[in-house]
Amino acid sequence: MDEKKVFANELIPIDCRAAIVSENFADLIVDYEGSITEALIRYDALCYQIIDERFAVLQTPLSTAIAQGFSENIRIMPRLLGPYGLFSVDQSGILALHTHPYIPLRGNGVIIGFVDSGIEYTNSAFIYDDHTTKIMSIWDQTIQEGTTPENFQYGTEYTRNDINAALNSENPYEIVPSIDETGHGTFLAGTAAGRNLEEERFVGAAPDSEIIMVKLKPAKQYLRDFYLIQEDAIVYQDNDIIMGIKYLVQKAEIANRPLVICLGLGTNQGGHDGTSLLEEYVRGVGEKIGKVVIVPAGNEANLRHHISGFYPAAEPYQDIELIVEENERGFIVWIWGQVPDIYSIAILSPTGEFVSRIPPIERWRRIDLWLEKTQLEVKYIFLEPRTGSQLILIRFVEPTQGLWTLRIIGEVVIIGEYSVYIDRKGWILPTTVFLNASIYSTVTVPGTARSPITVGAYNQVDNSLYVGSGRGPTRSGVLKPELVAPGVNVIGPIPGNHLGVMTGTSVAASYVAGAAALLLEWGIVLGNNPRMSTRAVKQSLVRGADRRLEYDYPDDRWGYGKLNLFRSFEILRGRGV
Repeated sequence: MDEKKVFANELIPIDCRAAIVSENFADLIVDYEGSITEALIRYDALCYQIIDERFAVLQTPLSTAIAQGFSENIRIMPRLLGPYGLFSVDQSGILALHTHPYIPLRGNGVIIGFVDSGIEYTNSAFIYDDHTTKIMSIWDQTIQEGTTPENFQYGTEYTRNDINAALNSENPYEIVPSIDETGHGTFLAGTAAGRNLEEERFVGAAPDSEIIMVKLKPAKQYLRDFYLIQEDAIVYQDNDIIMGIKYLVQKAEIANRPLVICLGLGTNQGGHDGTSLLEEYVRGVGEKIGKVVIVPAGNEANLRHHISGFYPAAEPYQDIELIVEENERGFIVWIWGQVPDIYSIAILSPTGEFVSRIPPIERWRRIDLWLEKTQLEVKYIFLEPRTGSQLILIRFVEPTQGLWTLRIIGEVVIIGEYSVYIDRKGWILPTTVFLNASIYSTVTVPGTARSPITVGAYNQVDNSLYVGSGRGPTRSGVLKPELVAPGVNVIGPIPGNHLGVMTGTSVAASYVAGAAALLLEWGIVLGNNPRMSTRAVKQSLVRGADRRLEYDYPDDRWGYGKLNLFRSFEILRGRGV
């Protein structure tokens, strides 16, 4: 046994910091069952990062991972996520609390943490009048030249002192070179916790809260290739997101401050039932005292990327039709059954080539079509480890344009329900869609997690639901989202020290993150409810939500209603019902 390889983190025979970000190393998320040494040996890994007492991320040379057939064991591969937001604090009952005569609340003493694209720290929304920052720290996972955060092995941490030094220099980015290239993280941080900019008539939901930002590194190319992601798509790995959340929790606990975590990201990869590793992790964090986790419902409702089916008991099969756009690079179809059902599939191409029933065998099977260049790869997983359901994966590589038919064949059918998903917006071409898609059960992962507060979006001008706002229930029947918040043409800070407009459920989630900070200020900072967690905040927001007479609540679109924080506080104080 090569001791240096097994104990790579202690003896550092290689640069683990470089390996974590290197395109030549694969990331594997494994259940190490208390023995990290055995996991390192089993996967021939050189470095590791502990997530918690059960899971770890291993770094294995990519050539070794390919030789071992890593894609045969998709459960250990990172899943990929992307951002979901491409006026109105007053409508949400937040502004009234900033100047309330008895309980003025502005988020003082509370941290709001983001795991996103970074933050423009030079933006006026994040700088106090004395020209100091309201940002506690930035962990930039993309920069490897500076000091790593304590207990983390990659990226660079910039402290408040670093940021203040940069703000007071002629060339701030020479001192803190962290840049938000997309503006998504800057916008969410601003709408949740931006300062009151009187001349611009802008204020965040919790203007006195402080900010911690984790800037995510991009997903590695081998994962983008496996999942067939479009070249220009913004994509992050779930293991980096988990590490970002772990960092936020560590910083808040050191500061002994309550923490709101806002994740403005989502994916269609996963069971949509709250069982993915990321969802289980945020559930655990959200159950801790002083921690609140907010996630978006996603923008997938109207994009025709999902179809729900009920298998007819008397029929030999059921067909699903999928339209593929010209020049589509490829995508993966995820077919989820319900326990104890078992299905197999057959496939009909646009040219009429028919792939008859593919035997359900638990390995990748490659199928090259004779009449076209399309390559199909199919894998059956009878007992998907996290959900317990059957999962069928169909990997379409350079698919032919036109109408494809996926034939679902029942082998054992007791429940009869199944759900099918393709990749989210931005990862496939716009007109690659299901022909008879469903708008329900379109909440994205991690919005289907049980504990966090999942937020949909509505148009605050005409009070209509945002057309893309993800709709419930989850695949396991749990109500999501819990409520909706403003998310259409919202004004917020963007790079260049300007204000811009953004739409999406990420924006709505950032409003609710600010609202949660005000609740934590009232409960924990001011001592009215020192044991507040996600559950208590969720209950308060749900009780205060505005509901329309024409709907029955809870509702798969609106949850329990529209955010109204002022009413939530009136109910807490016994002054409203």
